[in-house]
Amino acid sequence: MKKQDEYKLQCQFVQLMTMQYKSVIVFSDTAAHIRKTMIQQIRANALQSPGIKWPDVFVARPSGEYSGLFLEFKAKSPYKADGVTLLKNEHIQAQADTMALLSEAGYQCHFVWSLEQAMSITNQYLNNGK
Repeated sequence: MKKQDEYKLQCQFVQLMTMQYKSVIVFSDTAAHIRKTMIQQIRANALQSPGIKWPDVFVARPSGEYSGLFLEFKAKSPYKADGVTLLKNEHIQAQADTMALLSEAGYQCHFVWSLEQAMSITNQYLNNGK
């Protein structure tokens, strides 16, 4: 069985958001962490836009110039030591490509790998970058 560190981090984030921001709607794709049969996965994929790898969490609150905030949770940084270049990984690149499309559509998007980082980004986002 997988350790599911990303899932645990995501759960902690949603719980903290529920306590700190009661009026902010947060959607978390916990279904992504459920092991599916091949048929179930085919059905689930049929409901998605081809090639789109949706981020794990959506904070449904406009802020400043953005329509909402998407966070993609990782167990560790998806970047090389320089902090800018993504690791060579097809899945991470597909997620980055989706986040680029979402950014172009007016959403703020980030990879996050700690609860502190996720909350810092979210607090800054909800306070219009202040």
